[in-house]
Order: sequence, then C-alpha cells, then structure tokens
Amino acid sequence: MGHHMTGKKVWVTWMPPREASHQPEEYVRLLGQYGLAVTCHVWMDDLGKMAWPGLGAALQDTTEADLWLIAGAESELMKSSNRYALSLLTAIVRASRGEAFPIVYLGLDFAARPHTMPTLMRPCPFVTATEQSWPAKIVAAAFTPPKVRALDFHLGLHVDPLFGQWFEIGPHQESWAGVMFGVAEGGTITHHAVGTRAKLPTRSVLEYQLRGLQAQVGKIVYTAWSVHNRLSSEDSYFVRVEGFPSSIIVGGHPATDQEEVFVLTLQ
Repeated sequence: MGHHMTGKKVWVTWMPPREASHQPEEYVRLLGQYGLAVTCHVWMDDLGKMAWPGLGAALQDTTEADLWLIAGAESELMKSSNRYALSLLTAIVRASRGEAFPIVYLGLDFAARPHTMPTLMRPCPFVTATEQSWPAKIVAAAFTPPKVRALDFHLGLHVDPLFGQWFEIGPHQESWAGVMFGVAEGGTITHHAVGTRAKLPTRSVLEYQLRGLQAQVGKIVYTAWSVHNRLSSEDSYFVRVEGFPSSIIVGGHPATDQEEVFVLTLQ
C-alpha cells in the first residue's frame, strides 16, 4: 500500500483493558504506515460527569475526522455505561456527519459480534486486532460508506450538564401524524416539546399530549410520552430524559393507527 491514501484522518477512541498490555502507540504506528493521519484519545468512563460530549464536537468537525475508530477491549465494550455513552455519541455524529461517515470498531482482544451490540453500533464494521490484516480493513472502511441505515427515522441528541439530555426524533421524509417516545428502566422522561429539527425549542404548542403511558415490548415495560402534532421532515419531537435507560421505543400516538413500535437498545 503506497502513500496515495494519505490525507484521511482517523480519530481513535482508545478503550484498553485495565492492565496496560495494549499500548496505543503500536496501533497508531501501523495505521500510519497505511498513510492515515491518526489522533488518539483515551476514553473516560464517566456518565455522571458527561465526559463524552466534548468528543462529539471533534468528530463533528469535518477537518478533524474522516473516520472514527473505537478501539476497545472486550471488558470495556461490554460495559453498559460505555455502551450507553457510545450509542449517544454515535447518534450525535450520525446526525451531523450523515450515514456515510465511517465508524469502525476494533476489538483489541476479541471478535465482537454485531448482534450483541446496541442498535446504533450494529451497522458499523467490527474488526479484530488479533488478525494481521486489521489495518487494511480499516483503510477499506474509510473509503466504503456503511450499506445499512440504522434507523427508519431521524435521531438527534442534545446533551449538556446544564440543560440535560434531550432525545430528538422525527421523520426522514413522509410526515407523521403524531409520535410516542418511551424509556425502559434506568431512565425517566421529564419534559417534551415539538419544534424545528436540530434546535431545542424554547416553547412549543403540544396537541393532545399524553404522559406516563405504559407500553410493554417483549418482557420490557416502557414509560412513554406522546403528542398528536403533525411532524414534517423539518420538525422534531424533543424529549428530556433523566438517567440512562437501557433502551427506548419510538412509535405513533395512541390515537393514530400506527401500530409499529421501533425498539432502540442503548446498552
């Protein structure tokens, strides 16, 4: 592989096992041999302090990152706190960089199986560092956008220690006649609003709003809120959630005939 591939910038999120047998320098060096410019930072597992949203700013910057590589040990990538933060960060990056922005997982000491991962992480390629060809696979991913769209709707996230954690959902194209959003155990909905996509509304008019709905999907009970507002592809439903729900559901307002409920696992 010559140096004709230079210029692609890889942002590495480093999540090594507790013991320091894995050092990032060797991985960075190997990627550098393929002409990739690598920036590496060490992940902080701290949901309470919201340590991760700052990383989102770097990944949203088109001059900083052409690919996001999450290099993690099995012990770290299986931790629910890390999976939750990575899920939300993936949503933030996808909302700003689009579906074509490559996100790749590198299992430092294991081969990850996509179906065991949270919903938003499943479409991303999983590469294993124990295979010699791993750097070439990452180079290939840098030039190959993911084939599958993870979600049938727009998902955004707004997270800040001051105003909290807001999930944003809305239609890709065809408008909705209402929307329902629910959280599993670990999370509590505290506020909702409707407004223009990508911007938290300061105030909004809610039609036929419902709070505290109980919905069961499989064995999991969700607490949901809902509005009957008509949403175009320019609009979003914003829901403030406290805590860290293991999964969320998105569906139609109970007054509509939209039966389908989409389950999004976050941990």
